Amino acid sequence: MKNWLFGGLVFALCGTSFADIVYQGKRVQAWPDEAITKFDNSRGAWKNSGTTSVMFAPPMEKSHYSSPKGKIYGLTLLVDFSDQAAPVTKEEISDWLNKEGFNRDGCNGSVRDYYLDVSNGQLDFTNEVFGWYRAKYPKSYYEELEGYSGSDVLVKEIFEYFDSQVDYSRYDNDKDGITEAINIVYAGPGLTWGQGLWPHAGWSNEIRDGVRLQKHQMTDMPGKFSIYVFIHENGHMVFGWPDLYWYGDYCTMGNRANDWNPVAINDFYRADQGWIPFVDVTAEDLGKISTTAGEQCYRFKNPNRPDKEGLVWSYVKNDGRNKSLTGSGILMQHYDFSISGNSAADKLGLRIVHADSKGNSSDPENDQWPSPGSRTSAFFNATNSYSAFSDALYPAIRWYSGAETGLKFTDASVSGNSLSFCLGGDCTDYNAEPFVETEITLATELPISDSYAPVTVDLQGAKVAEALGIAQNEIATKASFYAVEPDGYLNSETTGEGTGHWFDTKGAVAQWNTNGPSIVFSNVNLNTMTTKVGHMPNLVKPGDTFTIKQAVVYKNKQVTFTITIKIPVEETGSDSGENSGKDSTVVSDSSTTAIAQLRHNSLDLSDATIQYFDMNGNALKASPKQAGVYLMRVTKNGKALRQSVIRIR
Repeated sequence: MKNWLFGGLVFALCGTSFADIVYQGKRVQAWPDEAITKFDNSRGAWKNSGTTSVMFAPPMEKSHYSSPKGKIYGLTLLVDFSDQAAPVTKEEISDWLNKEGFNRDGCNGSVRDYYLDVSNGQLDFTNEVFGWYRAKYPKSYYEELEGYSGSDVLVKEIFEYFDSQVDYSRYDNDKDGITEAINIVYAGPGLTWGQGLWPHAGWSNEIRDGVRLQKHQMTDMPGKFSIYVFIHENGHMVFGWPDLYWYGDYCTMGNRANDWNPVAINDFYRADQGWIPFVDVTAEDLGKISTTAGEQCYRFKNPNRPDKEGLVWSYVKNDGRNKSLTGSGILMQHYDFSISGNSAADKLGLRIVHADSKGNSSDPENDQWPSPGSRTSAFFNATNSYSAFSDALYPAIRWYSGAETGLKFTDASVSGNSLSFCLGGDCTDYNAEPFVETEITLATELPISDSYAPVTVDLQGAKVAEALGIAQNEIATKASFYAVEPDGYLNSETTGEGTGHWFDTKGAVAQWNTNGPSIVFSNVNLNTMTTKVGHMPNLVKPGDTFTIKQAVVYKNKQVTFTITIKIPVEETGSDSGENSGKDSTVVSDSSTTAIAQLRHNSLDLSDATIQYFDMNGNALKASPKQAGVYLMRVTKNGKALRQSVIRIR
């Protein structure tokens, strides 16, 4: 006996009618996490390269919603009734869902075409069609039952009927034991919103063919083809997107703007899927930015809640999938993932930041959800006199905590197919100016240590500030810091302590590992413009030389520090102050045949042991830390290779 448990339904959004999501008999504003189909797919996010030619490696992120990629299969089951016969054939339904360029009754492509378009070809959603099945009762029977109980009865009946024909496990695309897309198309129109067979997405826990048929959606087929309802309900079912109440026509998950050419999925959701890139910007970024429609989504995270809240914007043009919109330009949105869907007019998980200040969280609902659904003045564009954003211009736009955002851009304008704006209010085109690189060459000696003891190197802060064109006390806050790989690539990943890096013998960035390849480190302090340089214990020998590079970048200027690190062969001297920047100084070195071998680079110091003694000959358990004079002895296989008198200051 196969288990059956219907938990609830999420209703279709039609026109400006509100809909409910009901999960396990309770009304919720959005699917709970456990009811969202999980596709474990990563997406990239690009750091704004701003106004320089610097290339940044894309860090990987996880999407907030289900994120299927490539070819996925949906199952579509057809049902008609004794009082409502099938108006079209199974083959026509298959064309409606899958055929390239489908245009019957004015449709702009098939359902498959739509998802290929909005995903930039990354999602190929193909439906396999079975039916028609003649239901046990007339359509009127299911329509007249209380609430959506008629749908519950019909869906159970359909699943049972097709069980002998369909392998339901085929539609578990990621093989996690749960199907992702089961569609039911019934003959005739939906009659009463919120009742009977009205189009909706639903949830169940029935198990067939070893998989849970967790979610399905139901769409009507009155005899005329349109694609909005099927696409919208699959937005709920496949991706887990909520209904966007108080949002307008700016996304197919919002208002029902056009049945035959539905508006595209909003660019924030598209970027969250990885269909277009996120470009992360900060309040410090400056320069002229250009983009084309639907190319990328700019993201400005709330620095106090970077994983939850932010502002996003993109160039939305009213053509193609967005032809029904009444304006073009920058469309800005405010998101907060701590809010479950668009739950209330004054606090939305995703809302439009209207360029004319309409649609603020404090505005009446009819201003937040304009009729007919989109307005030219919602877009930032010089042609409608709304070309800039800042906290001063939009005092009502705040983080939900009430704090100012810190975001600023000006001069949003369209030229041909491109839109440009001045990030930070600075329209200087630094890409048009020559990129200037200044090299500062530094050298230091690094005594052998078994405790990572560093030497301090002065990075010549005054010279750096002059080269960057900023004050020295601004370097830490305005300049970006990188390691410079041997091929010149600027690596923003820090692998040392704080702002620093470990390097291998060739000067490439390495992860810390006591067995290598990490061998020397440089931990930079941009506030003091110094760096602590040290080495991995037991991995260097006298005479070794390493060259590493690090850099700071501001706008179109780069200062590269080329640091040569030499492990001295033999260190002698007195407490004259010449080596005052080092943590320890070798004072004298006795000479033996074994010690003389240290002058040869071929000497193998692996497995050597370092011992320390006080001047009374007492062995110390660890390297000395307190000021004083000590004896250091390097031994291997019971033989002394080196003895040195060291002074700790």
